[in-house]
Amino acid sequence: MAEDTKISDHLIVLNGIVSELEAIGVKIEDEDKAFRLLWSLLTSYKHLLPTLMYGKETVDLEEVTSTLLSEERRLSGESTETTNVSALAVVGIERKINLRRKESAGGVDNQGT
Repeated sequence: MAEDTKISDHLIVLNGIVSELEAIGVKIEDEDKAFRLLWSLLTSYKHLLPTLMYGKETVDLEEVTSTLLSEERRLSGESTETTNVSALAVVGIERKINLRRKESAGGVDNQGT
């Protein structure tokens, strides 16, 4: 991750890579995505690692994403409303990608998730 890259932009790139891998049949669990995201962080975000990982049996991708976007907002002085919209957009992109994968595999359930 380059020093001037926004977390939301980094997430879009990461999701693109994951999508390409899953398109060729590589299954990547959400926890693995969360770890990949954590390992790629800049040093200015490394202090969050203990908070996101300590005492947990699994690492939740949505929690990691939300925490990172909040920290980015805090560091830049951005408003909460803007960050919430960014977080929803990134989570929405991830869900839309997962839904498309399930549709193409013929595995969409009744709730569309």
